[in-house]
Amino acid sequence: MAEQKALKGETVKQVTLDLLRQASEPLHAKEIAKRVIDSGRCRSLKGKTPEATITALLAVGAKSGGPFKRLAKATYTLADHATSPPDTGASQPERDEAPQAKPKSKRRAAKQTA
Repeated sequence: MAEQKALKGETVKQVTLDLLRQASEPLHAKEIAKRVIDSGRCRSLKGKTPEATITALLAVGAKSGGPFKRLAKATYTLADHATSPPDTGASQPERDEAPQAKPKSKRRAAKQTA
């Protein structure tokens, strides 16, 4: 008799990404959690508080460089779908320029110049 591997399903993050791609608008965390749970695609989403798990995933994923973008309190979209803030006209420093380190104190400043 051959051993069968149990199907693991998709990760919560992947299902959340797919649902936000399909959504035509940003969604509230509770709505995202409801849709992820209702999809039945996540077998790893077990426990007493699956909504809290998904909300935490969204919050962590909304940090710089993450796949999600927080638009308002508990309202998320995909980072690549978010509208970028308007350009303020402030110039960015050239990449070749190294930022100057500021001395920590007056005493250190005196030592550095001496």
